[in-house]
Order: sequence, then C-alpha cells, then structure tokens
Amino acid sequence: MTLENIYYVGQTVAVVAILMSLLAVVWQMRQSQKMERAAAQRDLLLRVSEWGRMLSANEGDIDRFVQGLVEYDRADALTQLFMDKAFSEFVFVAESALNMRRDGFFSDGTWAGIEGAALGLLRTPGGKQWWVYGQQVIGSEIVEHLKKRLTEIPEGAPTFLDFWPSYRNRLKELEALKSPGQPAGATAV
Repeated sequence: MTLENIYYVGQTVAVVAILMSLLAVVWQMRQSQKMERAAAQRDLLLRVSEWGRMLSANEGDIDRFVQGLVEYDRADALTQLFMDKAFSEFVFVAESALNMRRDGFFSDGTWAGIEGAALGLLRTPGGKQWWVYGQQVIGSEIVEHLKKRLTEIPEGAPTFLDFWPSYRNRLKELEALKSPGQPAGATAV
C-alpha cells in the first residue's frame, strides 16, 4: 500500500467518523426534544390538575365555583374573588398551552382538551360575565384566540356546567337550601 492510498483510507475513515458523530448528535437532539416536549406537557397537565384541586381545597369552594359559573356579577364578593382566581388561572393555563402548541411542544389532542375546557368555562353565564372584565388583564394573544373561537361555537353547545352532571345536581341542592328573599348566589346557613 502506498502512502497516497493510506492517506485516502485515512480520509475516508475520518469522513465516516464525522458522519456517524453527526448522526449521533441528531439522534440525541431528537431524543432531547421528545423529552422536553413530554416534560412540558406533564408540567402543564400538572397545572390543570392543581387547578382542579383548588376548586375543592376549602369547604364551600366547590359551591362557590358552581354558583359562580351561573352568576358572577350579582354573586357575593367571596364568590367573585374565587371565580376571578379560577377563571384567570385556567385562561393562563390555556395561554401557556397555546404557546407551547405553536412551538411544537404540545400535542393537538391535549390542546383540544384544554381549549375546550377554557371555552366551556367562558360560555357559562358566569363565565360570560367574568370575561367582560377578565379579557382586560389577560394576554392579548389568548384573548384574541378565545374571542374568535367563542364566535365559532353554536349557542346551544354544552358549557362547563354540562361537563359533569354533579355540577347541575349541586346547583339544584343549593337552590333548595336557599331561603326565600336571598339574593342569587347566596345559600341558607
């Protein structure tokens, strides 16, 4: 073997080694992206789960929540404050999910569930009342997205109150507890 042949063999081995290294880097980057995407989805779904736990963290919170879905403007101040937190936190979750989806970190299926829940919340009577105020303090990108999507949903479509039969059942129970002459959103003690 001549010196020139040895040189060409060495060059060929070097090129093959470089290509294999590049392929390994590409594979590692894809794995890393998959892991980042999974972690991002887990984190956001954890926020949704924490939001659900917040609804029943204290005695009376779930009652405030279901009452606030029906009436926000005429609800008592504690119910309004609770609903401010509940509505805004979920819209912030939806905003994060929207941005993550656009960046390729969120699946379409998970996005559809989060967007559907946000739209279901905002389509309740109390959600519509809150949205008048809430959209003034929420990011413009998610506000524009939700406003557009709200116009695309038929008027009779189910709202968040219809997602679980227990919400309407609890509203009936609370209505039965109400004393005559009490304002909407108040229950007898």
